[in-house]
Amino acid sequence: MAEKFDMSRQAVSKHIKVLHECELIRPEQSGREIYYHFNAKKMQEFDHWLAQFRQNWKTQFNQLDEVLSTIKEQKK
Repeated sequence: MAEKFDMSRQAVSKHIKVLHECELIRPEQSGREIYYHFNAKKMQEFDHWLAQFRQNWKTQFNQLDEVLSTIKEQKK
């Protein structure tokens, strides 16, 4: 799996560990191999949790866009 990402095997392993601890993925041992599957129910719970922040982020980014546009216009 690590070959697919531009990071070390240790870094990929740490990411997998966190996802597993959060129950966002679940391992399935098959001989020497471990296959990871997304836990759709937990992913949905996580999405609902993130939803409370999305509107705030959207508002903040829109305000930032306005400020940057104003600054850009002032420099012309």
